[in-house]
Amino acid sequence: MTDDHSTTVDTLRAELERERARADSFEAINRVQAASLAELAKRAANLRCQVADLADDALSSKPMSVQGLRNVTGRMNGLAEALSSSAHGYASARTTDMLYPTVDDDLRAHKWTPRPVRGLDGTLPPIPITGMGDNRGCARGWHRGPQWITLWFTGPPALAYGDSSDHGRLTSVDAMRAVITSSRSLSASALAEWVSARQEAHTVPFDAPYGRVFAHLQAGPWSAIDVDRCDEFGIRTPTGTGNTSVWICPSDADFRLYVWGIGNEPAHVRYWAGPVVDMAHLVQITGQYR
Repeated sequence: MTDDHSTTVDTLRAELERERARADSFEAINRVQAASLAELAKRAANLRCQVADLADDALSSKPMSVQGLRNVTGRMNGLAEALSSSAHGYASARTTDMLYPTVDDDLRAHKWTPRPVRGLDGTLPPIPITGMGDNRGCARGWHRGPQWITLWFTGPPALAYGDSSDHGRLTSVDAMRAVITSSRSLSASALAEWVSARQEAHTVPFDAPYGRVFAHLQAGPWSAIDVDRCDEFGIRTPTGTGNTSVWICPSDADFRLYVWGIGNEPAHVRYWAGPVVDMAHLVQITGQYR
């Protein structure tokens, strides 16, 4: 009888532990979903404010210029894209996801720079496509010199997958944190050699002047957020003989093009990956990242 009683108690205790683990899993998912809703609400509120400001301006006696309107609508499109992709990715949270609440703080603290959402290197981690579940999560990427990291978010603190240039697939929060918080994989001299090699690969002058580049970008949907005069080195100065401008991608506020040039001389155009080599390259970039 005692043995039967002990067996019953052990069975009930095991069932209780399973229920407790199941409840903990549901609680974790609820926290992720609450954080996701809070972030989506914040983005939606930001977009609503942009729409309200645009409506107020349209009814004012002195509406904004065409360029100003292009800037505002470009930002609105970027906010809408971010809201849509986040909402889609955050809808696929699972109890097996990796919780990393300080991921954004760690990336900023260790000098990682956001990369454009579209066209990320390492598009898929090296796992069976059946495990991706329609590329589960919202993909975001960062780079630090030649290093890159791509993370698939299913909520602000939760990740489905990770992939990196140095270590391949990242299967745990500890592995992600180790990559993100590590020192640069290259020494200062090696990093300088990498930058120099990239610059030497683009020694041929750009095949168009600043005016042509400006006209192409002004045609949209990219938006100019900073237009100024510059000297012969591209440094801003009110009395400069050249022109300089910064352009923002409509679908990703972190992706920008930097342009400067003097008269009919070849323009200088660069983005996060380095120099834009010619007009064909520029057309490809601006067409892909709309």
